[in-house]
Amino acid sequence: MAYVIFTVGVLFLICLAGFIAGAETAITGASKAHLYHLAKKKDPRAKKVIELKEKMTTSIGTILVLNQMVVYLIPIVSTLFAIKYFSPVETAVMQTVIAVLLMTYAEIFPKMVAINFTMEYALFVAPFVKVIVFCMRPLINILEFCARISMKLLRVDIENNRSSEDADEELRGAIEMRPSEGDEDEEQKKIMLKSILDLEAIRVTQAMIHRKNMSTIDSSLPVNKIAEELMNCQFSRVPMWKDNPENIIGVLKTKTFFRALQLANGHIENIKINSLISPPWFIPETTHLLEQLQNFRKKREHFALVVDEYGDLMGCITLEDILEEIVGDVRDEYDDSDDEEMKILADGSVIANGSTPVRDINRELDWNIPEEDAATIAGYIMSELRKIPDAGQTYVLSNYRMEILRRQRNQIVSVKITQIAVNEESV
Repeated sequence: MAYVIFTVGVLFLICLAGFIAGAETAITGASKAHLYHLAKKKDPRAKKVIELKEKMTTSIGTILVLNQMVVYLIPIVSTLFAIKYFSPVETAVMQTVIAVLLMTYAEIFPKMVAINFTMEYALFVAPFVKVIVFCMRPLINILEFCARISMKLLRVDIENNRSSEDADEELRGAIEMRPSEGDEDEEQKKIMLKSILDLEAIRVTQAMIHRKNMSTIDSSLPVNKIAEELMNCQFSRVPMWKDNPENIIGVLKTKTFFRALQLANGHIENIKINSLISPPWFIPETTHLLEQLQNFRKKREHFALVVDEYGDLMGCITLEDILEEIVGDVRDEYDDSDDEEMKILADGSVIANGSTPVRDINRELDWNIPEEDAATIAGYIMSELRKIPDAGQTYVLSNYRMEILRRQRNQIVSVKITQIAVNEESV
């Protein structure tokens, strides 16, 4: 009878040690994002796991202490039993068998299970671990205090210095780990997710429409001329200027104008343009896209004008421009299908307009052309060369061959870009 009780007791302690070891692995490895998702669905077990992870030091400390207590108890019990019932040889065999069982079923097996079924295991053990943590809190507090004193004596910083950048990098890594296996839809999802993270680092100047490409209307024109301009304009909001095109005095919504025309029963001469335009919204060039997206939501606006530190007009930014930074170029029936910003050739090179954003080229081809100092490819070339190159000239910049295809006055209109080997020199 004593042998049966001993065997059952040792096996129980080994299983208990394995259960505790698996709990440590599962709680540590459980995904916080998945847990928060389950918690929003009112899963009480997920909330318990989150609470344990938020106090990770106490939780893991409790599990480790309990595990050591159980593992330490097994050789004590087996030794006491062997002294009374076994010979020295039988004791050695028994201790060997118990050691193998401990390594297999108290360490390797439970941790393999916890690694392969992390979330399920964590949700299962969370209620038990919560009770154990509560019961052992006084002892764990004493042990934690001793550990903290030791770390301070060793001048180890135990504060949580994890920055938001670390969290972003972790999220980027999780996105990269998402399997795509050549699936274009999955690749596009990954690009969109990374683009959302990039919004906080991109300034409006990198996504805005430059002032020379803006559609504007002179507010001093007769109302019938303004109507003609609006009829030929593809935008729903048009800046109005006075005296010079950079002196924007307001924004006229196409819908507002034609609603006023309808109310005037077709008498266009009765329309007062100044009463229809809304005040312009100016934002500094240092504004980032994420901040501006939030501002658009708060003000319920879709259009803003970008100015530099001197108050000079640089261009305009719309809600659509920011959304295109996430989902890519969005074309509608008004966009000229022949006016493509870049064309990818069969050899992997690309022919791009000078006004093509460097970010768009990098995102489309997975390149790394520097985009910190210039928004467009023409701006990048001129900032690197410190001059305006002539058509037909070729340069190697950041391991990319830049061939100037067309130049108009002081502007690079078209350029061919080819990725080259690191050791190739400029021509």
